[in-house]
This record gives sequence, structure tokens and C-alpha cells, in this order.
Amino acid sequence: MSEAPGRHAVALASVREVAARTGATRVVLLLDEGEHAEPTMVEWADGGTFELTEAGITEPVDPAVLSGVLPAVAPDVRPVPPTALTADPLTGELAAPLGALAGVAGAVVALAAAFGGRSVATAELATRDPERPLALAARAGEPVVAQLGDETFAFPEGWP
Repeated sequence: MSEAPGRHAVALASVREVAARTGATRVVLLLDEGEHAEPTMVEWADGGTFELTEAGITEPVDPAVLSGVLPAVAPDVRPVPPTALTADPLTGELAAPLGALAGVAGAVVALAAAFGGRSVATAELATRDPERPLALAARAGEPVVAQLGDETFAFPEGWP
């Protein structure tokens, strides 16, 4: 287990912050490391586990090493409880409390934008159907995309 967050400490702290504030069960950030470099992946999963994949090597990261590291983003959003979120992959219909999905989508966009370039962020949310989580993915300047099972849906440009 890696004990030093190194140059990715802020990314790790930011992913953790977005997960905590949105209630996501998994948050992933692919960091654009430049045109000729492989992206670095920072992942937080339910239960507080971290993984950092750099140059094809994945290592767990001890969350305790992030003590005192401030995140680059701290979205003003409330967690979405799984019981409040339903999704139908056949129709693309989503049901959630007013503004809940927009809040999570905004947090995912802010996370990707905070690290610039072509960085991509995703957040996976539990729904009423435990077998059918909803994932939102974003890159700054592009429409937010939702994935439910094998189906992918793009939100209108400019949303949220």
C-alpha cells in the first residue's frame, strides 16, 4: 500500500470529497498527463478504498496519508440516497429528487475541469435496483453522459 500520495495528493483528496458529497459508490478520475503520456487513474470505491494507476501499475493508497490535503473541488451538493433514484435503461428515463442529478453532474464536471486538459471524471450512484447503478461521466466542455447497464445516454449540451 502506497504511503505517500505524491503529486496526485490533491486529485486523491478531490475524488474523496466528490464521493462524500454526492453519495457516489465509486468515483474515478482519469488525469490528462499530456499528449504523449498514458493517463493516470485515481479511483475511490465504497468503503473508502483508494487506488492509483500510473504507467499501468495499480497500487492501493492509504487514505490516512491524505490528512490535511485540501481538495481542488468541494461541490455544494447533497448525497442522493439509492432509494430516491430510479432509472430505466430501456427508455432512458431517470427519476430523482429535483436537482439531485444536476448537482451530481455539476460535481463530476467540476472534478474533471479542476484537473484540466482532457481529464475525465465519473461517479457511480446506487439506485433502487442494486443490480442497476447509474454512472455519470464528464469532461470539461463536453456534454455529461449517463450509463445504465449497457445503455449510454448523453444529456443536452450545457446541462447542468
